[in-house]
Amino acid sequence: MKKLLILLCIAAAFGAGWYGALKYGKNFTFSSPVDAAQDDLAAARELYAQKAAAGDPQAAYQLGELYLSTQGGQADPQSAVAYFRLAAGKGFAPAQKELARFYKEGLAGLQPNASASLFWCMHAAMQGDEPCRAQIKEAFINTPADYEKALSVFTSSLQARIGHGPAELELGKAYETGILGPDLEEAARWYTLAAEQKIPQAQACLGLLYAEGKGVAKDEQKARALLAPAAEAGDPQAQLYWGKQAFTQSEQDGGPDYAEAFKWFMNSAAQGNLEAQYLTGVMYMQGLGTEKSVKKALQAFSRAAEAGHPDAQYVVGQSYYKGLGIRQNMKEARKWLGKAAENGNQSAQELLKQLPNP
Repeated sequence: MKKLLILLCIAAAFGAGWYGALKYGKNFTFSSPVDAAQDDLAAARELYAQKAAAGDPQAAYQLGELYLSTQGGQADPQSAVAYFRLAAGKGFAPAQKELARFYKEGLAGLQPNASASLFWCMHAAMQGDEPCRAQIKEAFINTPADYEKALSVFTSSLQARIGHGPAELELGKAYETGILGPDLEEAARWYTLAAEQKIPQAQACLGLLYAEGKGVAKDEQKARALLAPAAEAGDPQAQLYWGKQAFTQSEQDGGPDYAEAFKWFMNSAAQGNLEAQYLTGVMYMQGLGTEKSVKKALQAFSRAAEAGHPDAQYVVGQSYYKGLGIRQNMKEARKWLGKAAENGNQSAQELLKQLPNP
């Protein structure tokens, strides 16, 4: 056992990926100190889980391997990936290399993602993994866009690990919606670190996760505590949140406050938030919290439509179709309704059927 441990340490140090000697469905030889569990794989899972929870990356990696097999219980690829991510995040090269392979080939429930594969390859390559170095070199030559995306997130990941707030924010984004996502628990972890440094966008991102119960337990109180300073500091997502809160305020709390909603929507819209621009148009059209103005409403809808907001595109198309506040124009109506339909707006899809043939 001692000799095996030494060999495994050497393999990890050189990024050799000792998993290459292990195949799904075959017996494993365990290299952690949990040698008492060699003949009891179900117990091994439990013991490895305890060690992984205590922060042992090798135990997390080996637990991931167990979850990929049917030994010691039912195969669970999603749990396997979660433990590989845990180990990879702690710098364990074999786990980083495994994630790179999974993303490259679309294994264990992951969608193929060249940028994510390169990201983990970069980490493994730092520890001397030659196949990963070769993959990075090839990507640099043949897929520069994927390489640049991976390099950007990789740089952020290095800076984040030494407490650089903006990099922590960027890494949170990568886990929420970027090349490493969706992994909302990991996103919440990095947003939390950035939010502790009073970065408004991080406060907003984390607050919205708490508001929706994504990656963290739903907690409206925490959400509001984070989103309030973010909105005051000018974050457009936080401002949109408060606008919606005011717009939908319950009768028990005094009913909707349209003037407050309009204020927040306008602030958010001024910074380019498409949803806020659309909602500003709605409030102008209906005269809620502001004077009624079809002209200003169409201006707001048009800005959002030009930037790709499906509902705004539908409203602009409908306006051209019916001549509402604008001269009737079937060509423009078909153009905007077509864009809205392509973006999934069902009302636009139905209205297009009613338009006369060009």
